Parts: sequence; structure tokens; C-alpha cells
Amino acid sequence: MASRKNAMLTTEDRRWLTGEKTYDGEHAKQQRYQRRNDIRERVYNSILDFTILFEHLEEAERKKLFGEVTANGRHWDVDDKPFIEGVSDALAFLLYNVDAAATMRTDDEAHEEATVAEELLIEAFYRAGMKADLLVDQVDLDVEAIQLPFEDILADLEAGNELSPAALRVLLESEQVDTATIQEQLRSVVFDDGSPAENSLSQEN
Repeated sequence: MASRKNAMLTTEDRRWLTGEKTYDGEHAKQQRYQRRNDIRERVYNSILDFTILFEHLEEAERKKLFGEVTANGRHWDVDDKPFIEGVSDALAFLLYNVDAAATMRTDDEAHEEATVAEELLIEAFYRAGMKADLLVDQVDLDVEAIQLPFEDILADLEAGNELSPAALRVLLESEQVDTATIQEQLRSVVFDDGSPAENSLSQEN
């Protein structure tokens, strides 16, 4: 991952952010400061570049990069998992940093007027629609979320308390859990000598 060509992040940026590279010695503090500043500047300029890409990148080049999506938007012909995850994480990164969580909170006061995230999403749908010769008349956002503080989940796990399916999902999606290990443990619970364990996968007829 860190050895890819320089882009928004340089190879050294990636190594530092992922912990592969550290700064020690007399000038470590200044080096860390400079690295953070350089990253921040490149991210800012890269986001500005998206306006140029959106308005001027040729259709043929866009399709080479993003492939094709079916007319109903349900299937994407790209089979590059890191790229697909990158697109998802790019959207998540942007939404998180304009406080999309404010949109997901359920208290009435938070929804008396559009949040910044909602305003930006509506504008994005409007501009994407115009690009596809569509006039976006209305955008409805319906997000259901529940508050699950990660620290509380860890405390319940340590205390041996029963975790809800939602809490388990939060744990599985966190960086603190090795999903391969969990999958192997589930396999040993569900299967016995390669066969489904008795009653483990029983279904009502």
C-alpha cells in the first residue's frame, strides 16, 4: 500500500500515517509538524482539483478509470477491490469531516434545518444530475442510526456483558479486530469436522 506512486499522499506520507515510519531525534518534532502541514496542503489542493476533474475530464478517460454502471445503478463492472474501497472511503472521509453525524442524530432539533453535510450532498446530486442531463427536483435523505460509543462496547465486552448484533458489527468493523481470526472461530463453532454442527444452522420448515 505504501509503495504506490506519489499521489495526494507521497510514499513517505503513507508510511508515516500507517506507522511504518517514525521520526526520532533532535528534529523529530519539526519533522512531524512539516509532514502534517505538507499532507494538509496536498489534501486541500487535491480537493480543489476535483472541480477541474468533474468539469473537464474527458468521458472516455472517466470510463477507463471508473468503468460502467448499469442504467439502474445496481451493478458496477469494476472488479478492483482496493479501488472500490477507496471510492467508498473517499465519500466517508468527506462526509465525516463535514460532520455527517449531525444528519444521523435522531433528535428533532438537529433536523430543523439542513446540516452542512445535507446541503453539500444535495448540491452534489444536483450537479451530478446536470452532468447527466437531469434536473434534480428534490433530494430526500433518510438515514437511521443509533448511538454506540465504542468505549462502552469495549467495557461491556471486557465485563462479559451480552453484546447486541449492532455492537458486534461495530467491533467487527473496527481496526482492533482481526476478522480472519473471528471467521475461523465462527467456523469452528458452526461446523464440526467439516459438517454443520447439530442445530447450529437449523431452519424451521
